[in-house]
Amino acid sequence: MTGRNTVPPTHGRSAVTRTRGLRADPRAQILFLAVAVALALALLPGTALAQAWPEREPVPEPDYPDVTVTADWLARRLDTRDVVIIDARPAALYLTGHVPGAISFPPELAPDVESPTELDRLPDVLGGLGLSGRERLVCCGEVSYSGEAAWLFWLLEAAGARRVAVLDGGVVGWRAAGRELASGDVRRPRATWTREPDSEVLATREFVRRSFGEPGVEIIDARGPDAWRGHIERENWGTLARVGHVPHALPFDFTTFFAPDGTFLEPPETWSSFSKLGPRPANPIDLTDEFVIHGWGRGSDAHSGPWGEDAWGDGPLGYFLLRRAGIARVRFYPGGWRDWAVDPYLPIVRTVTAEELEHRLGKSRHWLRPNAPPRHFAFFDVRHPADHARGHIGGAASLRSDYFADSLDVRLEKYWPELDRASTPVVTYCYGEHCIRSRATSTAAARAGFVYVERFYGGLDEWRSLGGKLVESQGGGATSPHKENPPGAPAPGGLSSA
Repeated sequence: MTGRNTVPPTHGRSAVTRTRGLRADPRAQILFLAVAVALALALLPGTALAQAWPEREPVPEPDYPDVTVTADWLARRLDTRDVVIIDARPAALYLTGHVPGAISFPPELAPDVESPTELDRLPDVLGGLGLSGRERLVCCGEVSYSGEAAWLFWLLEAAGARRVAVLDGGVVGWRAAGRELASGDVRRPRATWTREPDSEVLATREFVRRSFGEPGVEIIDARGPDAWRGHIERENWGTLARVGHVPHALPFDFTTFFAPDGTFLEPPETWSSFSKLGPRPANPIDLTDEFVIHGWGRGSDAHSGPWGEDAWGDGPLGYFLLRRAGIARVRFYPGGWRDWAVDPYLPIVRTVTAEELEHRLGKSRHWLRPNAPPRHFAFFDVRHPADHARGHIGGAASLRSDYFADSLDVRLEKYWPELDRASTPVVTYCYGEHCIRSRATSTAAARAGFVYVERFYGGLDEWRSLGGKLVESQGGGATSPHKENPPGAPAPGGLSSA
């Protein structure tokens, strides 16, 4: 069994050669060791040298695009022919009162745009509204955090418009600024839309399927952390529920991008906030990556999320907020979770708690071999094999994360030879919720054909905190032979050694 710090053979030989050359001169050997110790100390976190040697060059603060306007700015330009206000609220709300001069383009009348082919329908639709694409287009919703205006913003950018903005505060903010609303239906004469559609801001289901886990692409789930986790009720534990998230996706709560009064925070604040997102604090995302944003998707049933009943608007709002924060490459997946989860062949990842994992293990336990690999799902400890041998959750096979993709088939053939990847879950766990190995391996399992992937997100930290016992093993395989670890330790919280 090799340890964590084992060096490749070529490195080991060169180090031995250098050491032998120093043995003839003890003073040189002492000097060599002193320099090595000094360098090691200098590279400790918090030291000047360590801070001067970052893992990745920091991304400079971007030039923020001009994509929001205030009520005062708009009020001074109501009679300007170059500025066109588009009310994206439902038609009934528009007719009760709207910003003077605004035309109506409610979501219920807009075409579904979920493929590049459907983008080609937009020029005719927008031309029918009297738009050419050369105007300064201002999208108006009920409030800043409603999804209607953000959805229209994305739709216009997808159609090729380059001068699009959102009214900060929406209609509510317009009235709060002391401005009057107008009534009646405003129409513009038909025009010819002159811009070419831009497919670079659109993500399709196939694009997401090919991209998840690929270097340089991050998928952002705007539905909120609860939906991302994929919680199911206790009576449904062990069932194959289509809940959770797209493999490798990160959850982000875009409500943090708003001030207490509901208006947008300044772009530098949102850019700084988003730059801290990552699978753990020590591994923030790379802001030069391409980002794919999705929410529940149009046509979804109402869900209780950050945006209340306006659930379909979470994705486009995330798109707009990242554009406003100066993120250069952003795509919106309009089909969202509705489109992904409805396909039974596409993989999903959900997180499980210690209690749910214990329940699953209990249902799959061998009566005569309680710590053998579970019968009804594949179960992997993706930590280092030495840590697995010292203590792991009973039934878990050892498959360290950096060998996971290459060795998965061999492990499955050894412990679960008849497993069906389309209907049998695979569960992975690591040290704790700040360990990124379970994220990487759940993505690898999804790419290897598993449809139902589960992450024990809390890992060994959560298992131990609830009194779960560990077992030891010799070698890097599953639990055999085994003994409880530590010997005689009680198991508060109801978690057993399996």
